[in-house]
Amino acid sequence: MKRYVVAIDARWAVRRMSGIGQYILQLAHRMPALDPGLQLTLLVDRAMEPRLLPTGCEQAVLGSYLGDGTPPARCYSPFWLNFEVPRYLARNRVDLFHGANFVIPRFTPCRTVATVHDMSFFRAPYVYGPVYRRYMQRQVRATVRRADALVAISNRTRDDLVELQGTQRERIDVIHCGVDGEYREHHADEYLRSVQSKLALPERYILHVGIVEEKKNLEAALEASVSALSGGLVDAILFAGRDGLGAKRIRRLASRLGLGQKARFLGFVPQELLPGLYAMAALFVFPSRYEGFGLPVLEAMASGVPVISSGTSSVPEVAGDAAILLDPTDVEGLSQAIVAVLTDGELRARLRVRGLSRALRFSWDEAAAKHVAVYRRVLETG
Repeated sequence: MKRYVVAIDARWAVRRMSGIGQYILQLAHRMPALDPGLQLTLLVDRAMEPRLLPTGCEQAVLGSYLGDGTPPARCYSPFWLNFEVPRYLARNRVDLFHGANFVIPRFTPCRTVATVHDMSFFRAPYVYGPVYRRYMQRQVRATVRRADALVAISNRTRDDLVELQGTQRERIDVIHCGVDGEYREHHADEYLRSVQSKLALPERYILHVGIVEEKKNLEAALEASVSALSGGLVDAILFAGRDGLGAKRIRRLASRLGLGQKARFLGFVPQELLPGLYAMAALFVFPSRYEGFGLPVLEAMASGVPVISSGTSSVPEVAGDAAILLDPTDVEGLSQAIVAVLTDGELRARLRVRGLSRALRFSWDEAAAKHVAVYRRVLETG
């Protein structure tokens, strides 16, 4: 069997962990064993600790790391992608480049695959600053035209590509994300006590995981939680995630609602603490206006936590009948659903059982196998 060199844009695997970072690492941990004929190299701008490097993968450090989301970093990113990467690909005779974070270089000396996680740059443009939004819209359009194969992480993202970009449906492979085994219902008591202590968690809480930004519709979550908080059904609503566009406005609303310490913004939560944070939650809420997949919904279900979410974009594709799905503009409906789940033991138990069953349908092993198949198809038909 011929051996091929595959390079992956893995910058988000060495950042503070995000959904895209999880996607890259979960695949990288699995693909080498699935196809020894593929040599995977992770392209990063700062070195990954050797103990964290997935078995069977190499890493190549290109350029310099300039921070996360800073203006210098955003200016440097196009240079890294369009100059550093093509030079590496040509110099090392790479056979295939996987743009795992939406985009590929403008010119590449090899075959290419691009993963489009969502079309938020077009569907939810208000989430981004105008310069970055226009840049990414141009980049995504160019990538969609030039890539030899496209991966969408949901049917909704595929449909958005067809509708908004006129992409031929047959060019797009839909490959769902999975859920890692760390997210489960039961954990050791010592681990849970450690998580509770490190994050100073209250006894009973509503949880949201994700960037604190306008797209996530967290104003609705705050307003809808007032009844449950004032009625003593839970002690707090917690938001785990870094600040994004609109975070200050969301925090001001919490203050105006008089929630005080009943609304807590935890900031970025390290990966090793997230499974416990999920597992101890009384309820998970996710009223997002737009998602390309909705990985936190899947992680919450796998953790045995009842889920209330918006019924928009890709979330129904992930949640199925295992969550209460609502119009994201229906704050009163969300409030009533929160109270119902917290006071109705039978409803909680039903959502828990359905969620655990639903989560079993999403496998990183299956996702990795499907990516390997895409790589092989592109390499052997090129």
